[in-house]
Amino acid sequence: MRLWRLTGADFLPGLDGEGSRIWGGTWNSPGLPMVYLSSSLALSALEVLVNLAPHQRRRGELPTYVAVALDVDEGAIADPGFPSRQDVAVSQAIGDAWLRSTSSLGLSVPSRVIPLERNVLLNPRHPAMAEVTVALTEPFVFDDRLSY
Repeated sequence: MRLWRLTGADFLPGLDGEGSRIWGGTWNSPGLPMVYLSSSLALSALEVLVNLAPHQRRRGELPTYVAVALDVDEGAIADPGFPSRQDVAVSQAIGDAWLRSTSSLGLSVPSRVIPLERNVLLNPRHPAMAEVTVALTEPFVFDDRLSY
């Protein structure tokens, strides 16, 4: 299964979950590392774009990233069929419990940006993380028309 993420060049390949460990995220509390991925590069771009600070969205200020494509065994991804909208506290509790269980390498979850699309969370502490391969790294620049 091909999955995507955008990361800063200084953090390549960005598979340690350190940012989410420090700051937390929609599916994890601070203190627990998690790697957030998307089912397509376009969804990954939207996920990053909606989380940019307002000053980063100004014309000429959009940051540059590196697109990272990963190949992950689809059989290692659990899909419990979560509802498309739920409170962040609920999704964090679910994600934290899943991380601690180490029941699977990945967890398929609905995107909050486009609920019909899927994001995949990886547990960087899972033994199968060693089998995840980086298939592609490519500079990624947002089109300036996405700024204001």
